[in-house]
Amino acid sequence: MAETTWTTQEGSLIEARPNRLKFMIGGVLMLGAVLFLVINGMRGNMQLYVTVDEFYAQQDELIGRNVRVAGWVIGDSIKYTQIDATNSRLEFSIVENINNPDKVIHIIALNEPLPDLLQHEAQAIVEGKMNPNGEFYANKGGVLLKCPTRYEELDPAGHPKGISN
Repeated sequence: MAETTWTTQEGSLIEARPNRLKFMIGGVLMLGAVLFLVINGMRGNMQLYVTVDEFYAQQDELIGRNVRVAGWVIGDSIKYTQIDATNSRLEFSIVENINNPDKVIHIIALNEPLPDLLQHEAQAIVEGKMNPNGEFYANKGGVLLKCPTRYEELDPAGHPKGISN
C-alpha cells in the first residue's frame, strides 16, 4: 500500500499510514451484516412442500408454519359464500388419494374469487398455515390449481403429415 506524506508550514513531515486493523474489522462487520440479512431473508421466505399424507405424518411440527400442501380436490366439499361486496369465503377439502380419502385437509380461503378450475378431482396446491383447530387457512393468492384437461391421444393415421409410430 502506498504511503502518503505531508509537510506542515514549519517544514516538518507528517506521515499518514492507513490503519489496516480498522479496515479489517469494518470489512468483517459489513460481511457479517450482509450474511445475516441474506440468511434471515431466506429463512423467512422458505416454504415446505408436502403432500396430504406427509402433512399428517408431521402435523405437530407443521401447525402454524407456512407450508404448501398438494392434493386432489373432493368436489362435494366445495363451498363458496359471498359474505358482502368485499368479503367471501371459499372452502374445500383435499386428499392424497381420491379413491381412498382417509386423510383430509379442509382448506379455507378468505376473500378469494371462486377459481374456474376448482372442481372434483382437480389437482390443488395450497399455500398457507394450519391452525390448532385443524383448519388450513390459505394465504392471499395461495390456491393454485393444475389444469384438469385430459388430452386424447391422436391416431397417427389421422395426422395430416402421416406420422407413424
